[in-house]
Formats: sequence, structure tokens, C-alpha cells
Amino acid sequence: MHKNRFYLNLFLSFLTITLLSFSFPTPGISYLAWIALVPWFIIISTGYRVGLFSYLVGLLFFVFNLSWLWFVTGIGWLLLSLFLALYFFVFGIVLHYLRRRLRLPYVFVAPFVWVTLEYLRSFPYFGFPWFFAGHSQYLNLPLIQITDITGVYGISFLIVVFNAAIADLIEQPLLNRNYISGIYSVIPSDKKRKRFWFTIIVPFLLLFSVLVYGYLDLRGHRVLQDGPNVCVVQGNIPQGVKIEADDEQKEKILMKYTSLSLEAVGDEVDMIVWPETMMPGILNIDPEILNRKIDRLSKESVCRLTDATSANLLLGGTAIDVKDASALYFNTAFYFDRKGRFVDRYDKICLVPFGEFIPFEDWLSFLSRLVPYNISLSEGVKRTIFELDSKKNGKIYKFGVIICYEDTIAPLVREFRKDGADFLVNITNDAWFHDSSELDQHLAVMVFRAVENRICITRAANSGISSFVAPDGEIYDYLSEDGRYKEVEGILCNKIRFEDSVNSWYTNHGDVFAISCLLVTAILSLIALTRRILA
Repeated sequence: MHKNRFYLNLFLSFLTITLLSFSFPTPGISYLAWIALVPWFIIISTGYRVGLFSYLVGLLFFVFNLSWLWFVTGIGWLLLSLFLALYFFVFGIVLHYLRRRLRLPYVFVAPFVWVTLEYLRSFPYFGFPWFFAGHSQYLNLPLIQITDITGVYGISFLIVVFNAAIADLIEQPLLNRNYISGIYSVIPSDKKRKRFWFTIIVPFLLLFSVLVYGYLDLRGHRVLQDGPNVCVVQGNIPQGVKIEADDEQKEKILMKYTSLSLEAVGDEVDMIVWPETMMPGILNIDPEILNRKIDRLSKESVCRLTDATSANLLLGGTAIDVKDASALYFNTAFYFDRKGRFVDRYDKICLVPFGEFIPFEDWLSFLSRLVPYNISLSEGVKRTIFELDSKKNGKIYKFGVIICYEDTIAPLVREFRKDGADFLVNITNDAWFHDSSELDQHLAVMVFRAVENRICITRAANSGISSFVAPDGEIYDYLSEDGRYKEVEGILCNKIRFEDSVNSWYTNHGDVFAISCLLVTAILSLIALTRRILA
């Protein structure tokens, strides 16, 4: 008996892993997310080794879908997967416990617990804000408009509601032996009949409301206007070449990006953007101090580009500051005006653990062995708002820069919007992960930052996917060559799009929806614990 149940649960585990994995890009079969959790919920219903199978689901899901980390660190890939799987373990245990103690259907419990754990996973050191259930729906524009109120968590909540409803229907004994009395005879009692209709009506009512909101939003309430003309440059420099570049290779990288940028000559370009760390020279120090040829060439390239294009320049590079006789290195975006004069810079605030710094290195020095290269970046201390003048209409636009994975950190993007940014620029170098699904997944996350804050975001990526995302989440342009949009080179120019509206509810109030789910989960847990103590 137990052996058969073990193999059945094993099969159901792999079914959830497969369906959930395929719902994310790539291949991105988004509708699979609406049924992916059902097999797992059946396991939780049985109560047979819930923790074991929940952890198995999480572990294999993350091992499979984070496989692109293998290009950087095999040990880090495994350790991160082992850690993130704990969230699936906790979800399975908590859901099983609450249902058993409170005798509630899945639809009353599962969505709140799921969103709570996604929200906790979004915090630095608590996890990784990747593979939220809602991210799978990034191309479904009518559905995701509600995120300007709920954040991505609202879409995750709705997906889990549908999975929970299906699991509840499967769990209920719907069929009765008496088929003669009509359709209501399949529901064996008034209580179960009400529960049956509740389970069917509530999910569809929620979905209907969300879609109505989305369609109305897209068809009448949002008017998009064109703004400044921005060109993003994608040089497709292999990471192996870049990270081990000698002086000659650095000059070639500089020449390649300069040559691609010069393709904008003749266009009414307001700004040219280079991806993260693509400027090989140090731009914030006099070249004579370091006495390096590449620094002089880098400074000269700035003047050459501004002279030829009359465009502002936003260049991803490295800055060096000297403090207390020691050098501090920053992942930086440098901004130059149309005359080649330095205006300001933004130093990346949220660094990637084990990618740009080693957390707790002073106490746990062995952690540095997890990364096969030396990293010692310092974090920035302020959000910089830049100003961009438009040639076409003479208006001044404000924008912020988010570097690399900073676009996955919703509170940071919200703060840039609240600071007055009219649009955002994401500069990144995803060449670490070649042409893997990471590039598609990264873009999917950025779509939600745009809709949440009703702000246009353009991305300059070294190897792809360079793109423009409108405030309604539409990816209205991306760089491609012969149908390929990853590991290609070129320049992509388009106008920034704006909404004639005030800040979104989400921008002003933040993750109220997710925090509400956390509070509901806490209250349910408290009730369950109280019942156990009183019993």
C-alpha cells in the first residue's frame, strides 16, 4: 500500500515539476501554470510524506530551471537550488497543517501561503526573486494590468486560486449513484453543493474581474505618447573574452561598441546607451594618473561619439574611488551630455551575492571558493536621477538607471519612480549565461516592473535581449537578427513611451497586497495553533 502510494506521489511530483517548468520561458507555455500545482496539491491531500515530496518538487524544479548558473558556478547552482527548495518544503508542510487543523478547502488557504512565501523570497539574503508564478504570464497583457495595484503577487495569487479550485474539485466526492434526479443529484448534500459552486464560481469571478480591468485599461484609460529617441547598443562580447581581456582585446571591445554606436549618426538620437561594464577604461579618473592607454582611448571615444552623433551618452563601466588610502570599485553608469562633458554617475546599489561580493566573507572566508573569479565591488549609496533633453520637442525628461538584476527588486524600482523618473534604463551583461533561457526569464521579470509602476523601461544588454517595454507591459521592440535575439550584435533605436497619468497605486503604496496575504497566513496559523493547544 505504502509502496504504491510512494510511486504515485513520485509520479505526481514529476508531473508538477514538468508542467511548472514548461510554463516559464523558455518554452513559456504559460497556460500550463494554471494546472501545474494540482498534482502537488493531491500529494498534500494524501498526507503521505508531504515534506519529502514538497522538497523534491522544489529541488528538481530549481535544479532544472537554474541550470544556466552552471556557466558561472556549479557549486553555487546546487547550493542555491537546495536553499530555494526549502520554500516549497515550507509551503507543503504549512498548507497540509492548516488544512488538517482548520478543515478548509485549498482555495481558502493555498493562495495566501504561496504569496507569503514568494514575498519573503523577494528579500535580499532570503532567496531569489525569480520564478514567481505570475512571471509565467508576462505576455498576457490584459491579465497583468492588475499588477499596478497588486504587484506580480496578484497574478501569482490568481494562478494558485485556479490550481487550488481544481484540486478541491478532485478531492470532493462529486458523483452520486443516483443519476435519475437530474444534474443536482451529482452533489450529495446541500453543504457540499454550496462548496462545489463556490469552488467553481470564485476563481472565474476573480479572473473575470481582473480581465475586465485589464481590457478597459488597455482600450481606453491608457494613452501612450512618444518621448525621446534612445539607441541601445548590443556588442555581443563573449564573457570569456571580456573577463580575461588583455589590453589588445579591451581596445577591440571599445572599437566594436564605438563603431556600432556610430551607426546612429544622422538620426535624431537623444541618447546612446552601452550595457553594463562595456566601457573598458576608467572614466572617473584622469588617464595620466593610472597611465593606461585604454583609459585615454576610452575618454577619446566619448568625445568622438558626442561630436559625431550630438547625443547624450550613458555608458556602463567601472568607477574607482580612493578612500582612506584604499581603492573602492563600483559597477557604474556614467552619463555624458551632448558635448562630451561628464554630468553624473550611478553606482549600483543592490549587488549580487557571490556575483559581485561575498556575503559574510570576514567571518566565513571559505565562501569565496564558491566563485571562480575575484570580486570586490562596493555598493552605491544613492539613487541618481538624470535629465535628458529631447531634440524633437525640447522637453526635459528624467530617468533612472537600474543595473543588471536590480530590475528584479521591486522596491528599488518603485523608489526610482517615486523620485520622479519618467522612464528607466536597464543596463546588463547577461553574456555570462550565453543564449540560455536566463535571458528570456530576465526580460519577463522586467515586464512586471514596467506595469507595476506604469513606466517605460529600455534595456541595453551585451548579448541580449535588448528591448523596449511600454508602461502597459508590451515589448514593443527588441534587437534581432535573422529571427535570433540572443547572442547577436547591433543597435536598436526607438522612442520612449509615456503614459499621461500619475503614479500607479502600486508605486505609491507598494506591496500592500503581498503583506495582506502574509497577515492572513499568520492569522490562519495562529488560529490553527490555538486550536491545537486548546484541544
